[in-house]
Amino acid sequence: MIPLSPPILVATGIFTTAFAQILLKKASLFEIRTGPWLALMGISACFYVLSFILYSQMLRFYPINKVYPATTVAQIILITAAGLMMGEVIDIRHALGLALGALSVYLILS
Repeated sequence: MIPLSPPILVATGIFTTAFAQILLKKASLFEIRTGPWLALMGISACFYVLSFILYSQMLRFYPINKVYPATTVAQIILITAAGLMMGEVIDIRHALGLALGALSVYLILS
């Protein structure tokens, strides 16, 4: 694997996991076992495998009790943004939850 700096490793891991989730959402629009569904599921699985590999390498550089909450909240924010671009809506409680999640990551990492 290409050596990545720890911050790039984290960013790449966040994006690969979020992208896998977005592909699963796209796959849900197709009937199970159809060509498009299988393709999207397969690509999503590949991104999940890559994200697991990246996460295992993140743990070499960062404590699990810091990197896990940070990456999870970042993924939630990215996936929510993608959902908004796909026409999904969020209410004030959801937005407040995202803001509190971001605040929690700030507090954990500071």
